[in-house]
Amino acid sequence: VVTAGGIPLIENQQYTVDYNLGRVKIIDQSVLNSNTPISVKLEDESLFSIQSKTLMGAHFDYDVAKDFTLGATIMRLSERPITKKVNIGDEPIANTIWGVDGTYNTESRYLTKLVDKLPLINTKEPSTLTFTGEFAHIIPGHAKAIGKNGVAYLDDFEGSQTFIDLKQIGNWFLASTPQGQNGLFPEAGLINDLSYGYNRAKLAWYTVDPTIFYTSNALRPSHITDGDISNHKVRQILEQEIFPNAQNANGIPNQISILNLAYYPNERGPYNYDKQIPSTFSSGTASDGTLNNPESRWGGVMSRLETTDFEEANIEFIQFWMMDPFHQDEPNSFNDGELYINLGNISEDVLRDSRKTFENGLPTQTNNAPVDSTAWGLVPVNQSLVPAFDNDAGSRPLQDVGLDGVQTDNEASFFADYIAGTSTLSPAAVTEILTDPSTDNFQYYRGSNLDAAQASILERYKNYNGTEGNSPIATGSISASSTNVPDAEDINRDNTMSESESYYQYRIDIKPNMEIGTNYITDKVTRQIKTADGSDKTITWYQFKVPVASPTSTVNGISDFKSIRFIRMFMKEFEDPVVLRFASLDLVRGEWRKYPFDLLAPGEYVTVEDGSTLFDISTVSLEENGDKSPINYVIPPGIDQEVNVSTSNLQKLNEQSLSLNVCNLEDGDARAGYKILNYDILNYNRLKMFVHAESAD
Repeated sequence: VVTAGGIPLIENQQYTVDYNLGRVKIIDQSVLNSNTPISVKLEDESLFSIQSKTLMGAHFDYDVAKDFTLGATIMRLSERPITKKVNIGDEPIANTIWGVDGTYNTESRYLTKLVDKLPLINTKEPSTLTFTGEFAHIIPGHAKAIGKNGVAYLDDFEGSQTFIDLKQIGNWFLASTPQGQNGLFPEAGLINDLSYGYNRAKLAWYTVDPTIFYTSNALRPSHITDGDISNHKVRQILEQEIFPNAQNANGIPNQISILNLAYYPNERGPYNYDKQIPSTFSSGTASDGTLNNPESRWGGVMSRLETTDFEEANIEFIQFWMMDPFHQDEPNSFNDGELYINLGNISEDVLRDSRKTFENGLPTQTNNAPVDSTAWGLVPVNQSLVPAFDNDAGSRPLQDVGLDGVQTDNEASFFADYIAGTSTLSPAAVTEILTDPSTDNFQYYRGSNLDAAQASILERYKNYNGTEGNSPIATGSISASSTNVPDAEDINRDNTMSESESYYQYRIDIKPNMEIGTNYITDKVTRQIKTADGSDKTITWYQFKVPVASPTSTVNGISDFKSIRFIRMFMKEFEDPVVLRFASLDLVRGEWRKYPFDLLAPGEYVTVEDGSTLFDISTVSLEENGDKSPINYVIPPGIDQEVNVSTSNLQKLNEQSLSLNVCNLEDGDARAGYKILNYDILNYNRLKMFVHAESAD
């Protein structure tokens, strides 16, 4: 357990452990900069190991004569390893030691007389002379489990890559408009101007509550049937659907917590006050209030990153498994678009006015805190010190009002010019706008109003990310909230609103019939599954692996990966609603690094890489790539899959290998990867490695 100031740190996000060298490395720069005492606690393997050890021995004495004895001793210490894979220095021993000893005793009168000649000494007892000799020999050996010649692993590549999970819903927030791309976002340069948000469309991000919707109990709304939860857009996903070779502990199927991004490009997003008449920055709205030209709209989320120094942590990929959004339950199979990912410095000023908004800084009945007014609403004048609401229960409705700082009842008067411009819309559209002019109201996915409207699962989560009313005080057994922390334009909670934008951008095309080898796709699986209503359906999952060092574009002059504080994802170019479902979303860090110097020239000179040569280091595994087409991953011959003996069903663990991928390598050129180790291999004779090679063609 690693703690900083008594607070536990997260492995692979804030620190890494090299279990071969027994070394802990802090990779969270904020922890290092804080000068907080760091404590590392570990268990003694000798006390808790379930590896068995056996010690046997025997000793024999034989009296050859009254004064002559011979003895023999034999002892054997053996260890039985849990697995056949053992690291150097941890080899299970099977040592035998044998020895002989002898003792001869005899009386010596001469020695007695010699002692009597000493002054003042007169002995009466006879002197005894004893001769003793011992010989021992050790026969070193090892357990049969590691082979006849004894095989120990320098690296079995099981820990060659570790993953930083980005899928947690609570870490994602409404994204600011990306700056520095006038072609995509002409409005991004505006400050304190409502036009800045004209193109923001509706985006919901959530994880479906499995205890409510995936089980047949009284909690599930009566109108939601097994057929409804069989739709690919909302259905439950089990691990074996994507990873059929994965075995679960104790044989219980694992449900994957899916990150859902539901994008509605023709609906107004939060703080979008677009008008019916087109402007320089947008195509305006239709008479029913929907957005014209939905392909020009966008919706996005952003999150802080705990590990900011990508170079130090050797973070090489953004990797995720995503369901094909163009499935049989999606009527529009021509609704292609683009998913963008930004890494770097990203503005936290969601409502761009260069003023930091934080709900707990707004006035209450007992605290008349000063506020200023901007085009976007009300902003506190005082500084934010503690991210917590006022303790007075009556203050919560006055503070939990969203990023605009204005309650819904007052939004129509505050944004009077916008409301006046809606008079030409249809009555239904005007009514909907007046209900929530800022489109920021939170709605919990459970409630009698949703049941009465027979709302679908998608509709129940549509407003789940609203910032107004998302932190009510719990009054019953169910907490109908999404957070208990005040919303603020400070997603990394450093009490400072970041306004700068310089980032790397990665563009991923989302279109039907995607194939391996294009668009960052490294694997895909197509499954025939049986849904909750008993029907058989076909679905495809894609594995995307985006190399961090090869961005599609670089915005505002970012030059290295030393300070990557935020990640932003946004969707654009879609004409109709679409739901992207992520089974995993990770930053991938590797223990193996690309060798940066020229392998052919003497000396350590940084190689000027040929732009046509592509080289990356990653991993392939039995669980993720066991069904890969056209060549699937198999366990090397003679290697047994490890078993978790602590589980009742003897769960088989994943088997993984290092993958070196090179394309367009010039004749006579070379590429390499390296890892720093500290081993004494003087007593080992041979180095052995299993290698498989295949062509992309």
